[in-house]
Amino acid sequence: MSARLAPPIAAVLIAVAVSAVIIALSGANVATAGRAIVEGAFGSRNQTASTLSKTIPISLAAMGWIVAFRVGRINVGLEGQMILGGIAATWVGVYVSAPAPVHLAAATLAGAVAGAAYAAVAGVLRARRGVNEIISALMLNLIAVQILSWLLRGPMQEPSGTFNRSRSLSESARWPRLLTDTALGWDFVLGITMVAFGWFVLARTTVGYRLRITGANPDAAAHVGLPTVGIAVGAFAASGALGGLAGSTQILGGETTSLSDNFTAGFGFVGIVVALLGRNTPAGVLPGALLFAVLLQGGGTLESRAGVPVELVLITQGLVILLVAGSSFATDVVEARIANVAPEDLDSGTDG
Repeated sequence: MSARLAPPIAAVLIAVAVSAVIIALSGANVATAGRAIVEGAFGSRNQTASTLSKTIPISLAAMGWIVAFRVGRINVGLEGQMILGGIAATWVGVYVSAPAPVHLAAATLAGAVAGAAYAAVAGVLRARRGVNEIISALMLNLIAVQILSWLLRGPMQEPSGTFNRSRSLSESARWPRLLTDTALGWDFVLGITMVAFGWFVLARTTVGYRLRITGANPDAAAHVGLPTVGIAVGAFAASGALGGLAGSTQILGGETTSLSDNFTAGFGFVGIVVALLGRNTPAGVLPGALLFAVLLQGGGTLESRAGVPVELVLITQGLVILLVAGSSFATDVVEARIANVAPEDLDSGTDG
């Protein structure tokens, strides 16, 4: 496991080093910039809580990617699934009345079910019609954005019609605060639990074994009697459920109390990067999510405290993405040569 994580860790270190050089060339003090990021992320109780809060949707989205990837599917629709999950959770939180534990559970479940159903569309199109899931999922992302925009300017808009947002959720549908008077709720525990549960299912259960063998060699899996189509669609739906759950936490546990445009903050795409950073293993999800949460939360203080444009944080993220992708390809090439297998055979699922 440590050997597999070495290339992405090296990629992060190189990205940080290159960013430090860019900061120095811009005339700013590198040490001051580093302190600004750390203090922005962990400088106070509220900042620490906000940083940890950001790890929740990122971690859940990353796990969603990993589940789909285990069966050889590419779920780039996590952002759309987060949007549908947030919409469903908001609808239950606003228009349904129930006691606190039941209300919260219903809103959370609604988010997961909506995400699963939305992802299943792409899964079924791939299974039944051979439609590339990358294209269909990307298109579904765009549709989800438009659905959200329409709802916030129509059926779900707050009563005055002044702002493009929903009514505030009932407190009975909100996650209780893990740290009082901060952005961190008990959904933080949910996020950690789901990552641990995902690791257990993928690594220690028959379900995980079936996902792995289906992803590695669908023909062999079908030959031994596994329902590969059903497994692939089910995995895509489970991936979407995690995405929908991530979207629900943004509404039920985040700092905002209502649905609004861009409430996902792009965390669906960040989750994909985190999964790649961890070499598509659950073990790398939480550290990777924390890294990006620190960059997102701490990056806001760079300009005010160190005179460094916040865009440099985006440069660091971009460098991490490029270097991680490059390190993954290089690792596959090395492993292929060691196993005396051509790299293209790895892409087709052939084992050395």
